[in-house]
Amino acid sequence: MTLKRNIIANYFSQFYVVIIGIITLPLYLNYLGNEAYGLVGFFALMQSWMMLLDMGISPTLSREVAKFLGEKNNSRFSEFKSLLHSLEFIFIILSLIVAIVVLLISEWISIHWLKVETLDLVTVSYCITLMGIMIGIRFLSSLYRSGISGSERQVWLSIANSIIISLKFIGVIFILHFISSDVRYFFQYQLIIAILELLILSFKFYKIIEIGRFRLYFSYKAIKPILPFAMGIAYTAGIWVLLTQLDKLLLSGILPLDEYGYFAIVAMAANGILQLSGPISKAILPRMTSLYTQKKEADLIKVYKKSTQLVSVLVLSIVAIVGFYSYELLYSWTGNIEASIWGKDILFWYIMGNGILAISAFQYYLQFAYGELKMHVQYNTISVLISVPIVIWAAYSYAAIGVAIVWFVFRLISFLIWVPIVHHKFVPGIHKDWIMKDIFPVFITTIIFMLIINYVNLSFEYDRIVIFLLLIAIGLILLILNSFVATEGRKMIMKIIMKKKNDK
Repeated sequence: MTLKRNIIANYFSQFYVVIIGIITLPLYLNYLGNEAYGLVGFFALMQSWMMLLDMGISPTLSREVAKFLGEKNNSRFSEFKSLLHSLEFIFIILSLIVAIVVLLISEWISIHWLKVETLDLVTVSYCITLMGIMIGIRFLSSLYRSGISGSERQVWLSIANSIIISLKFIGVIFILHFISSDVRYFFQYQLIIAILELLILSFKFYKIIEIGRFRLYFSYKAIKPILPFAMGIAYTAGIWVLLTQLDKLLLSGILPLDEYGYFAIVAMAANGILQLSGPISKAILPRMTSLYTQKKEADLIKVYKKSTQLVSVLVLSIVAIVGFYSYELLYSWTGNIEASIWGKDILFWYIMGNGILAISAFQYYLQFAYGELKMHVQYNTISVLISVPIVIWAAYSYAAIGVAIVWFVFRLISFLIWVPIVHHKFVPGIHKDWIMKDIFPVFITTIIFMLIINYVNLSFEYDRIVIFLLLIAIGLILLILNSFVATEGRKMIMKIIMKKKNDK
């Protein structure tokens, strides 16, 4: 029951974040303007690179909290207490270093890296300084958030996250509307919310673990046992950040700041598909791992295949609508014709690549469940060595459209070559069945549906809201069709129908 509640809570929180982003982004663009919104996009980029500082510590703490709270005695009380305070010491030092470094280079970034055209450079430098302070604070907050997650208080965490997200995204609208649309007010407000978030999460975490007051000290002996696990996670996380964020980092120094604001909009739209499919992966990873531990491999494969079908239904339905109606979506969302024209082709390639990524990720879930990540680390290492120089070349030669196409091509190659290799290694003979039964029927249905819609030649000469509702309606029709085509989707629909009949 706890697992089910946590899954529902995770989905609610993730869905809420997506909806809030959809609602507030065009308002930000309207109040701040294109170039100032580019600073918001740059802030999101800096937060993504913050993951490199984590070094695997946050997920490690989550694991240690679960172990600590799961024991019936207090034999590890002193050991865990030393570990926690040592990790806090590391995070606080790193947070201070980040804030100081960003402060020192903020002027250089504003003058030499970002392509600022109309904003005052002093204002830009000031905002970047605030970003550095916020990144340090949110970095420390991530430690306590992981600890709360490890205690399985995910329902509380989801509610708290939703409240904090509301303050971050909705609260600032009132500042921009009633006080000032100056971008400095935007980041000052976000700094206040970041401090509030840290206080709430740290207080809740200490209340859960009941180990007394906060103390600042460091013990190498306490952290030594967790270093191998933490460094393994840190390495794979670092590679992942490099693979997924290098293009955004390069473009922040290549594109004019207003165009980078457009790019931030495109990136947010394309990443939405990963956010919506993420909760499913969070739910199946522990289940598959448990089944493997119990030597129930047949049940593990069933979960694997069922989840593939469900993700395929969701992902392919959304990717088709967003990809083929990228201009209409961007325009109905932002109301900015220039941004929509600029970003439509870039969004097409990114959303296609992310759709493939969401389905390709299942090979990683399989490796994780079997507890063998050696192949995953090796492949990602090779991918970085190959893709990094190509991404750099594409960014400086063709800017955003170049890196978008490269992103799609690499995701497609990975799906066609790497996924079958992993399947052959862990579950020989499954790949053909996985493709033909779990993905292909949904893929074909999506293609046929989009061809029919294209043949009908729908008109989108309507008001923005009508266009948006029309796109949602088309997407829902496709989602229902794909649900009936997929075996698991059809079963779920029939269960809902039968339950309603019985209730009557």
